Amino acid sequence: MSQDQSPPNFYYFLCNPGSEKFLKEEIRLIYPELAFAYSTEGFLTFKETRRLGKTLRPVFCRHFGKFIRRGSYEEIRSKWQGKALYYSLSGEIFETYEYQSGDWVKEIIKVSDNQYYFGEFKSGIFNSPTPGGFSTAVLPEEAPSRAYLKVIDGMKYMGVNLPAGDTALEIGSSPGGATYALLKQGLKVEGVDPGEMAPVCMENPNFIHHKVSIQDFHVSSLKDHVQWLYVDMNLAPEGSLREIEKVVDAIRPSLKGAFITLKMTKFELVSRVPMYLNIMGKMGLKVVMATQLPSHKQEFLVYAE
Repeated sequence: MSQDQSPPNFYYFLCNPGSEKFLKEEIRLIYPELAFAYSTEGFLTFKETRRLGKTLRPVFCRHFGKFIRRGSYEEIRSKWQGKALYYSLSGEIFETYEYQSGDWVKEIIKVSDNQYYFGEFKSGIFNSPTPGGFSTAVLPEEAPSRAYLKVIDGMKYMGVNLPAGDTALEIGSSPGGATYALLKQGLKVEGVDPGEMAPVCMENPNFIHHKVSIQDFHVSSLKDHVQWLYVDMNLAPEGSLREIEKVVDAIRPSLKGAFITLKMTKFELVSRVPMYLNIMGKMGLKVVMATQLPSHKQEFLVYAE
């Protein structure tokens, strides 16, 4: 059978509950070759109507793969006895195993009590290092907020190690969840936020709080000692990008990486995502990956270097 006559591919995508509409719109705009087929909370499938003309990796999903078949667990296992990840849409991990980047990995997804999907994905930067993109991080009781998880999840997804002793600049640091995560990694942290910071951060000698808004912050004080940039502001993406441009320009010579969270304050902003990534490129940042993390709500992470 020639390539043109081969049956169409089906793809499945796992996203955070509440982000289904963002993912459907993104695929409609960016991947018109895919037609919507089915969805339930946190899980959508699409059929290929013609061969994809670009690399597949939507922003508003944690994980995706190519559909092989569906049925009961017993039916799937009768066809495949080899290794496979096995997990549910609620995040229960039943079976897992070690694999290498570049491997094609089989997986069984429990969508409901009587419906299981069997598929495969290619391990690498485009897919999560954990089954289904679910978080394995645990929120410490003393963490000031769930932003702690964004740092841990982001590091793991991107495969980035933050060396102890490096300095991170965090814009939008209050009340300190992400700050606390960075301090626990052994970093020195400077937080820019007019809001109050939790005592567990303020009492750490490796933390400096610039209690001002980013609009009033003097970037000249940064010089060349910042290696990591973290941004998570309660602004529309245009506002966040406008405010950090001067910061990126000041720290670019010493910058190793930037973790920038952009809030989807309106549904209509989905169409502007490619523009946001382009703006970062014009700042001199190389966008490595844009994705949702399991700890995200209506937002996504851009990792750039």
